[in-house]
Amino acid sequence: MIDRILSSRWALRVLALVLTLVLYSVTTDSTASKTQESGLSLLGNDTEVITGVQVKVLNDSDGIVISGVPSEVTMEVKGSRNVIKAMEQQGDFSVVADLQNVSVGTQIVKLEPTNLPEGIEATVTPAEITVTIQEKITKEFNVEPEISPQLIATGYKSGTPTSDVDKIKVTGPRDTILNITAVKAKVTSEQPLNETTTIKTNLTVLDNNYNKITNVQLSKKSVEITVPISKSGKSIPISLIQKGEPKNNLTISSLTSNVSQVTLEGDEKELDKIKSLEVPVDVSDVSGNIIKKVNIQVPDGIKLVSAPTINVTIRTGEKVNNVREETNEQNEEVIESSEKKATDTNTEAENNTTDEATTSDSETENKETNTSSETTE
Repeated sequence: MIDRILSSRWALRVLALVLTLVLYSVTTDSTASKTQESGLSLLGNDTEVITGVQVKVLNDSDGIVISGVPSEVTMEVKGSRNVIKAMEQQGDFSVVADLQNVSVGTQIVKLEPTNLPEGIEATVTPAEITVTIQEKITKEFNVEPEISPQLIATGYKSGTPTSDVDKIKVTGPRDTILNITAVKAKVTSEQPLNETTTIKTNLTVLDNNYNKITNVQLSKKSVEITVPISKSGKSIPISLIQKGEPKNNLTISSLTSNVSQVTLEGDEKELDKIKSLEVPVDVSDVSGNIIKKVNIQVPDGIKLVSAPTINVTIRTGEKVNNVREETNEQNEEVIESSEKKATDTNTEAENNTTDEATTSDSETENKETNTSSETTE
């Protein structure tokens, strides 16, 4: 049968026509496909990766706290280059995490792109996230003012700082709130404090390990702290005491200090006993005029508030010969002794003369009396 058809001229003509039509159809489809691809290419089809795409959480419940949702993700988009460019300029697209019907615990949630223009396909990375849902609770904590001793000026002390708000409410995940150990209000200042000051400062929430907690809400983020400042201790004058002798046959002519008094802290009764603080100045290594740093020593139980060292200016002079000094002193003593003896002799002579005169007058008076008596007889 097949041999008979193939041997027929008309049968071959029909077969040739069929093959021609098939080849034409295949060629036309291929050309159309290439033309369509070329046209799409001319329209600017492209693939682009967009970073920093915001993630929106869909949830209407106010009694839970959701953690584990990233704020931004990466999204790969495919489509017309012009459409992608317009989409980026408008910025209407986003990625959504649908958490409308979730319960407390850990769950896996799929991230879905939204608000994409027609003809744009998108792939989100990561496609899924693991989130934790906790009960939201609120707890009240005391505000604890905190000030570093380094902020207080020398010679001053601080009283107990106080806050304009005694308590603060903190809201957040149950596990986090129960792990809070303190709410601190740390005082900061660029200059040392020497008077009572009120400073505004932010509150810091700390956990049991004193790490800062950030995933909570405060009823008030900042407070005003008042720090009472007063003078510290008692000012005591210092007295420089020479210790030792200088070198090279020198003598110390003067000791002067850059400060005249120091500030001490301690028991009030003990401080009242200190009228002056002696500061020994060792001059055994001094060989000329110098300025020497001297450490200040205070009695046990007393604290030195001011600087622990002072600058002492030491001035020297030449030592006078000791033998010469002794001779002069002896000569002065001999002169004083001679003068004293002479004074005593003169005084004695005057006394003797007075006595003699008195005796003579008495004798004369007696003689006159006797003569008068005889005449009367």
